[in-house]
Amino acid sequence: MGGANGRRPTVVVLTALQVEYEAVRRHLEDVHEVALPQGTLVDVGRVPGLDWEVALAETGPTNTRAALVTQPTIEYFDAEAVFFVGVAGALKDDVHLGDVVVARKVYGYHGGRESVDGFQARPDAWEPAYDIDQLVRSARRNEPWAFLSPNTPSAATPRVHFEPIASGDVLIGSRDSETARRIRSHYNDAVAVDMESQGVTHAARMHRAVRALSVRGISDFAGPGKAASDAAGSQETASRHAAAFALRVLRDLRPAGRPAQRRPQGPAVVVVAGPDRDSGPTAWDSRPTVEVEGQQYLLYEGPGDLLDESRDGDVVRRQAVARVVSDRDSRGSYAWLRQVEWARPRPGPGRVDPLAALEKEAGLCRAFRGPAVVQLARRGNTATLALAWPADPKLGRPVRTLDELLPAASSPTDPLRLWSIVRGIAEVAHVLERLAGENLSHRALRPTAIVMNRPHMVLRDFGLAAVGPRPGENPGPYQAPEQRYGSGLRPGPATDVYQLGALLHQALAGRIPDPGYPGLTPANAPASVPDSLVHVVGSALRQDPGARPGVRAFRLSLLAAARELSSFPPTQR
Repeated sequence: MGGANGRRPTVVVLTALQVEYEAVRRHLEDVHEVALPQGTLVDVGRVPGLDWEVALAETGPTNTRAALVTQPTIEYFDAEAVFFVGVAGALKDDVHLGDVVVARKVYGYHGGRESVDGFQARPDAWEPAYDIDQLVRSARRNEPWAFLSPNTPSAATPRVHFEPIASGDVLIGSRDSETARRIRSHYNDAVAVDMESQGVTHAARMHRAVRALSVRGISDFAGPGKAASDAAGSQETASRHAAAFALRVLRDLRPAGRPAQRRPQGPAVVVVAGPDRDSGPTAWDSRPTVEVEGQQYLLYEGPGDLLDESRDGDVVRRQAVARVVSDRDSRGSYAWLRQVEWARPRPGPGRVDPLAALEKEAGLCRAFRGPAVVQLARRGNTATLALAWPADPKLGRPVRTLDELLPAASSPTDPLRLWSIVRGIAEVAHVLERLAGENLSHRALRPTAIVMNRPHMVLRDFGLAAVGPRPGENPGPYQAPEQRYGSGLRPGPATDVYQLGALLHQALAGRIPDPGYPGLTPANAPASVPDSLVHVVGSALRQDPGARPGVRAFRLSLLAAARELSSFPPTQR
């Protein structure tokens, strides 16, 4: 198989249409064209960070054409996998434009017998290999939107459906057509329909060791509105989503010829972005791979500021969750990677050296039992700090943050999750208590700053503890009153109490507290929430820092509230 001669293993990616082809092609680098003996022209390149060579070909429509291209392309490149990527029509009302349907089965719906008794189905069905099945489920379950650009609006976030699709050579223009009725009657679990998946998968299964997958973005509803949807750009959107999710699955796919201990780490964490990747500032100059003094990191995308680049005057700050990949024999460890680049050679009067601040934070992590320091490097005007990020060994990925536990807007969390949040924040407060003992404070707490290292929660870093307070610091919804310009109050340990209170308020009420919102009281709190927890959150959110409880008192109150929460019957939680 591919890779046996020292070259990269090859995955063949096939599309039927040019718009689908372009959606995949934009992810490739170092592309060159290869002409197959039959005349098929194939673009061969790589996705940065993946240990796969990608052979991209356009088949044209219909299952027959798709099969005729698939077979020789697999043989020419000695491919290990075939991904068919493109668009499809939805057959179910709960599958929306832009959603991604990954084929759990592919039905060839034309197979059957026609007689005076009507049509009797003789289905031809294909299912993906078990390892592919599991990779799709893991990608959908654990990082459902990691394949999208951070700039994708939440309203446009697609769902991923791992369900059967029907494939035949008829372009269905009405759900009331005879073909559509036949599919509903004989293949009623199919949620989408296309014209090529059966041909690709049929050709692929002629090669026992070749793993195949069909990934389809929904561009229409298999009805008369198809032309209008296409004109509105639905095919471009659906193609981008399908291409991005296909590569998201590929990054976790291990080449078959590689022993487990030599599993390439690149595919596990390459950044695969959606359509708006280049439309705004993106961390690390859009490079998925970062090398620091011989140590290589591959970056994850994530919600909020988990992949971020910001500029403050002449200082550029970058940060991301990354896999540490220098040790190829390791199952993989992870890091919270932060980098500061400063245009000035030395600090001016009254200025703090931001590079030195990053070095100081490394010292605080060691002194106060914060995250372990993986690497600290400084070269010229750039400093980089990598802190250990907990791994989920069962799922083979970095653990998630508190952001995952907090409820959607205007929807309070359920009691069981609330208990986890309260206990976790109390654990974080224990670390902050040690900082407060030295009159230091984090002052940049937010959902993504707290890592769910189950059954505990830990800080990803020490925030602003290495620099002195300044007006306007920590802008955003979790900014404490004393951090705002012109407040006349000095941020400190009480700021951490306020920010933890804001996180708890979000868990209780489904929203971040703001001046125009009436405070949470036992009367308007969910019935399952102890009054003691409502009171401790209210005291933490007082505008005057001096009126808030100290970090230790706040932590002890949270532990008491957690014990009350745990006393509720399991059915109620």
